[in-house]
Amino acid sequence: MKSLKELLVYGPGPSSSHTIGPYRILKDFLNRYPNRALLDHIEITLFGSLALTGKGHSTDDILRTAVGSIPCTVLFNPSLKGLTHPNTLEAKAIYKDGSVYAKRYISIGGGAFAFEGEKPFGKEAYPFSTCDGLKAYMKENKIADIYEVIRTFDDSDIYEYGKTMLFRSFHTIEDALSKTGTLPGPLKLERVAKSILSSARAEDDPAEQRILLLSAYAYATSEANAAGEMIVTAPTCGAAGVVPAVLYYSYHDKGAPEKDLVKAYLIGALFCQFIKENAGVSGALLGCQSEVGSATSLAAASLAYLYHLPLFGIEYAAEVGMEHFLGLTCDPVDGYVQIPCIERNAMAALHAYGAYLYAKHISLFRKNRVSFDNVIRAMKETGAELSPDLKETSLGGLAKVCS
Repeated sequence: MKSLKELLVYGPGPSSSHTIGPYRILKDFLNRYPNRALLDHIEITLFGSLALTGKGHSTDDILRTAVGSIPCTVLFNPSLKGLTHPNTLEAKAIYKDGSVYAKRYISIGGGAFAFEGEKPFGKEAYPFSTCDGLKAYMKENKIADIYEVIRTFDDSDIYEYGKTMLFRSFHTIEDALSKTGTLPGPLKLERVAKSILSSARAEDDPAEQRILLLSAYAYATSEANAAGEMIVTAPTCGAAGVVPAVLYYSYHDKGAPEKDLVKAYLIGALFCQFIKENAGVSGALLGCQSEVGSATSLAAASLAYLYHLPLFGIEYAAEVGMEHFLGLTCDPVDGYVQIPCIERNAMAALHAYGAYLYAKHISLFRKNRVSFDNVIRAMKETGAELSPDLKETSLGGLAKVCS
């Protein structure tokens, strides 16, 4: 299984599979041809979901940014027929002598990519790729703290990397909470995170205040993402508001120590990496269950570790986080990561906190019969059964009835 650095990525919103992934793909493609003086122009064809929602996600704009001064044409082919992945991109380098070199890539979610038909790019780090594998390793080696496993197998600077990513995500919240105005695109959606925060500060009831604070923080990140600002994937841009919301609340409002927060963030990422390795985190592939559901598992597992739940409690939190988003469609209205995505991130942050509380209290009464690995398999099978119209094509669901 790959390093957690492959899950936590910093880049431009509004969609890691439609902006960060294509940007990295084009950089990879161009780096293979250092003698750019021989190039005449680049032609890029977006297929499937990349074509259907590419305008709303600004995919064409990010690709032109990636190629810089090289003349570039972006074509849109919305057909899903014959694709091995709904996020397929073909790049062609057309040389001055008329020769052409073409390569097909897939953008697999969270900024990760691969050549079509090949394994994803990225460093392999862990000798297991499932929660059961993690538990077996810890039992065999008599390890009580999951963080010791991360420290053993991941890069030596993983703590500092995690700290950087976490506090970048906190900066996004703080910056976005100061902003007002209208988000880009035809939906004319107003930024409301700042207003939600004001309501939270005026609320006397502690339970309602927590709900509003979590919502304000999740809205803030999601609104920044929708505006195309720089975002930390957790595990994607479209679901990037969930994890920072619950951890910023723990840090800013509950006084959780920085060191514990960073470790908790990485533990949550480890559980989320199991999802990415065994199912996927792309809405175009498996629906929003794989994006906001995965983010909820990451957030819930982080909270469970932060507040000292044992391993079975952390697994319980991650499992509950995902289970109750099974079947969730990815149906962005007009192809923009605004409706229902922003509100959905806030609801997921509340669900993540609830999943942690269930793990803290209910897991003591009985052993959970649904393992985290079970729910990952169920999510993958459910996603495969969803209609393509309900997987980031803007052809079904809310995208259909609200357009």
